[in-house]
Amino acid sequence: MPAANETNGVSVLNGNHVTNGIHKTNGINGTNGVNGAKPRTLYIPDLFGGILSGDPVENPREPEIGRMSEEWTKALTKMDPKTAKILTKANFAYLISLSAPQADGEAFRMAVDWCIWAFVFDDHLQQRWKESHRKCLFAILQQVWLAQSKTGLDVTIPDYMETRRQSIGSYCLFVVVEWAHGIKLTQDIFDHPSVATCERAAADLTWLVNDVLSYKKDIGFGVEHNIICLLKRQGCSEQEAMDRTGEIMEQCQKDWDNAVANLPSWGEETDKEVQRYLGACRDVARANLWWRYVIAPTDTKLDPNSFLRSFKSGRYLNAEEAVQARTARILTL
Repeated sequence: MPAANETNGVSVLNGNHVTNGIHKTNGINGTNGVNGAKPRTLYIPDLFGGILSGDPVENPREPEIGRMSEEWTKALTKMDPKTAKILTKANFAYLISLSAPQADGEAFRMAVDWCIWAFVFDDHLQQRWKESHRKCLFAILQQVWLAQSKTGLDVTIPDYMETRRQSIGSYCLFVVVEWAHGIKLTQDIFDHPSVATCERAAADLTWLVNDVLSYKKDIGFGVEHNIICLLKRQGCSEQEAMDRTGEIMEQCQKDWDNAVANLPSWGEETDKEVQRYLGACRDVARANLWWRYVIAPTDTKLDPNSFLRSFKSGRYLNAEEAVQARTARILTL
């Protein structure tokens, strides 16, 4: 999801971690390893299973409206060329295309503008909009404090997870897609434990995917605000930390399945709306995976160069690494 350092600090969807004055070191987009260290491999979790499986549907309005929103923002803010280039590469319209494939033109434009501007207040969303952003802002402030504090890396796993699930911005995007798709549910349904559990599982899978695939870049930059780094500080080996992260992801998938199985019935029409909302939560989580990272088709016989047509951001993995991560579940450091 959008990273705070990619749009002049505008975005709330902080998939990347706060890096206060950290300098780039070798091993990010060039040679393997850090500072000339011998390359090593890690086996990573299945990032394309469960609610993240399947190919997302794209909104056909993306090319035209995405360009309009981007050009409007650049002109209005008198954006400098460097920041404008970063904004174009970020391609927020694609994230919204996968998150809200059924949104009409007006809703799609609003959602893209929100992604770019981070906070676009709209009266239609009322309390749920304000509350989701309040929690996200609080979590971001907490994450900033942790990044600048020596004790920040000594938090418990549950505390780290709570901060990350809020600061990643998924809850905000759930509300955006809810509005964009015209989903009509009352607050008591959103507050139901099963619905809340599905929201939490989708949000957690979003940041967990981020931490897995950003790990190579994070260690290259010296960024330790990653669950794998946290687990290593608590005594796990590198592979054990990755395996433990996979176990947390598996538990998220189980929590989702159990929550769906225990949903009550509110009547036929309302039940349909509930399923639409849960589908939106799933789409947001899966959209992050397809938008943020290099995505390789499942056909391993294809030339890796052909995967370039599927690249949308590729912040963390190049073409070869993406194929390796998806088909062999290997990350080379």
